[in-house]
Amino acid sequence: MAIQVLRYTGYDQLKKSIYFADFQQYIGQAPHANFFQSPEFLQFIEPVQGYKPFVLLAVSAGSGKVCGSLLGVVQSDGGAVKSFFSRRLIVWGGPILATTADTSAVVKILLQEMKKYARGNAIFIEFRNLFDCAELQKVFESCGFRFHPHLNYLVKIDEVSAVKGRLSTNRKRQIKSSLATGAVITEPESDADIKAFYQLLKELYAEKVKKPLPGIGLFMQFCKSPFAKTFLVKYEGKVVGGSAGPIYRGQVLYQWYVCGSNTAIKGLYPSVLATWAPIEYGLKHGYQKFDFMGAGRPGEEYGVREFKARFGGEEVCYGRFEMVLNQSLYRVGKLGLKVYQTIRP
Repeated sequence: MAIQVLRYTGYDQLKKSIYFADFQQYIGQAPHANFFQSPEFLQFIEPVQGYKPFVLLAVSAGSGKVCGSLLGVVQSDGGAVKSFFSRRLIVWGGPILATTADTSAVVKILLQEMKKYARGNAIFIEFRNLFDCAELQKVFESCGFRFHPHLNYLVKIDEVSAVKGRLSTNRKRQIKSSLATGAVITEPESDADIKAFYQLLKELYAEKVKKPLPGIGLFMQFCKSPFAKTFLVKYEGKVVGGSAGPIYRGQVLYQWYVCGSNTAIKGLYPSVLATWAPIEYGLKHGYQKFDFMGAGRPGEEYGVREFKARFGGEEVCYGRFEMVLNQSLYRVGKLGLKVYQTIRP
């Protein structure tokens, strides 16, 4: 099959393309389509500092139709030096393929074009799979990628009684108890609310996560974009927790970030209530699934995994594909992260 690959680095550029309407239709019908591989994500993430998205469209020379696509983001942190050593190309969701496509051929050419673009722009590439890509593993490996197991939890949103029934006894008690204290779930009402939520996240990342947190621009975008939702937990008017993530075409809600303050209020569990909030929203608005977006590597200690497991989701292991493009810069970046993790900002 003769395939042409086209690259677009901005939403407006893509929208002006003669293939835009076909891409929209194709994404709407593809079995593994998701927010992070859609035009909506390109439009959402493009204005955010530190994120440089691009999308590759594979077009069949015979039919002139889109037969595959791949959307990635070159991400970096901080100022000039830190930004240079933290450049990575992240793909959430994996390649999207037409049901009529020659899967191996389309994926291989998309990966080859992505690698060409990545060289000079990123130090490593990481695919964070949001669906089962096992049938593509050999193609990825032939292009130089390595597979690593990685867990996730997917919460089915169907009937209210079924969703609540799948919650652990402890989670039911904590949700009920938190609401009984007078805590409320709300959406941001001002920039001050977003800043308060972001401050909680900064404290969490400095004290426990020990990884760089994106700038506040991403969280402003969560609140302003029609493609995302932010839920806050307030107690006596003060933000004590929250969660934020994209939403996809009335079908899927994603939890990209969540936090809760170490409040001493008896019976109040802000992070539990912040995680329940999008699930409850999904129940009220006809969504089908809530995606936790990761639960660590199997066999490795990861405290957040137990927290997520108690919300009644299905444990899946879709894994990740990784490739280091520049070993020396990668080692320097890893060393820098280790230094960062030993110093509390």
